[in-house]
Amino acid sequence: MGTLSMGGSIDTSNEMDIIEQQRLAALIEITEQHNREVSQLKSRLETAEKKAEKSAAQLKNMENELKDLRASNPDRMKKQIKRLQEQNRTLTGENSGLKSKQKQLTQQLNTATQELEQLKSEEAEAETEKA
Repeated sequence: MGTLSMGGSIDTSNEMDIIEQQRLAALIEITEQHNREVSQLKSRLETAEKKAEKSAAQLKNMENELKDLRASNPDRMKKQIKRLQEQNRTLTGENSGLKSKQKQLTQQLNTATQELEQLKSEEAEAETEKA
């Protein structure tokens, strides 16, 4: 839809500029949102990795404790072994869950990164077309 200018021709340039500016503003907003989402996903991934490392360290400590117990007290050792085995099973389950969560977060991060790159590419194209 154009408006008639003084010369009688239809002037769509201003309307097209406004539409293009709105489109670019929307792309910028989407890009900023994706940047925030990527930051959140990175943070969640780091947290999951730290928990996995902590669980692995706890497991190693328990294994060392078990070795010490075997060497020092055979009677108490049996009860302690059962307790440590249960903790080991629990930590192994948690570790597996954290690894799954880490994999999921990595996939989400990769997807968000790809979307961000695509939006940046579209934004660059839009700016090139505008120029």
